[in-house]
Amino acid sequence: MALQILPPDAHETIANSPIDNQLIFVILGLAIGTIVILQVAKYLNHLKINKTTISKVEKPSYTS
Repeated sequence: MALQILPPDAHETIANSPIDNQLIFVILGLAIGTIVILQVAKYLNHLKINKTTISKVEKPSYTS
């Protein structure tokens, strides 16, 4: 059919509705996941590790 004059059937548009809902949920899930990962990365970036306490751990001595 080269030229469609009548509007599409109603059952075809209803069938596409769950796909649209799933797409919205996927996009929202990706956005929320990205925000959570960025917040965790920002929190971990602000943590300070005191390297002097790590270096003061007793190391084995190789001299006698």
